[in-house]
Amino acid sequence: MSGAPTPAPAPGPAGEVRQRAPRRERAKPAPQGGVVIRKSVHRWRAWRDPYHLILTLSWPRFFALLTAFFLAVNLLFATAYWLTGGSVEHARPGSFVDVLFFSIETLATVGYGEMFPGTVAGHAISSLEILVGLMSLAVVTGLVFARFSKPTARVLFSDKVVLRDFDGHRVLMLRVANERHNRMVEPTAHLGLLRLEQTAGGEVYYRIHDLALQRQRNQVFALTWTLVHRIDETSPLYGWSKEALVAARARITVSIIGHDETIAAAVHALHEYPATQLFFDHRFVDIIADAGEETRIIDLTRFHDIVPSASEPAPHDPA
Repeated sequence: MSGAPTPAPAPGPAGEVRQRAPRRERAKPAPQGGVVIRKSVHRWRAWRDPYHLILTLSWPRFFALLTAFFLAVNLLFATAYWLTGGSVEHARPGSFVDVLFFSIETLATVGYGEMFPGTVAGHAISSLEILVGLMSLAVVTGLVFARFSKPTARVLFSDKVVLRDFDGHRVLMLRVANERHNRMVEPTAHLGLLRLEQTAGGEVYYRIHDLALQRQRNQVFALTWTLVHRIDETSPLYGWSKEALVAARARITVSIIGHDETIAAAVHALHEYPATQLFFDHRFVDIIADAGEETRIIDLTRFHDIVPSASEPAPHDPA
């Protein structure tokens, strides 16, 4: 799409997208993209997919959830012991603390011998608690392993995108680096443009455009990689200024998929840039220098730095 039509304003405050639900709604801001998603208010809806929910929790929240579960289960069984008086031998009469610690030892199946079930009811409750403890241990072990073993990529994306003249053409550039410094085999990059557009009938909607890369695939991605999109008559960016892209709430999206040879698994990384992070007529600072025979220095401390594009050195790609 060529030219730079002025998009019609979208409903709602600037920088927001709303997805409507048929019932009562609440808004929850997403981490990126200035997106607000309205959902029906169902307090337990998230727990319909508990495995996914737990895998997406941060580590502090995950351990907080485990701690809350541990305390809740032990308080429940301690209450059962306490209500059935005399069910735990050598526990002080009416002492909730004693039966609570007995519950903790029983749940973990590490009874110390000082206290033990003293009635049929005590044996029944402790048997049920042992079963719950064994099942909980298996589930928690699986969840911890799943979280640790989940394949992830550590790709550093430049915090800016530059548009400049390079090698006789107008291009868009951004660069990425492999923070693990190992080898990602057969990495493939995809670049996209998301922006508001208006149809001939006056409807306003978000359209996704593919931005073709001069080199979409590498054999190996170990250090850095500069992604280059040529802005010609076939480019969705042709003729668009930064102001027009900001007005259209445009975003540049980038994804990288490859095979991490260290963990022997496919990994991916995603990032997006709002139009405000596009810098016209700038270039990235060169971060690669020679330091003798077969030695190169890559200075990642200047990875995000840009300067006005008066001079045009070719981008290095020691992928």
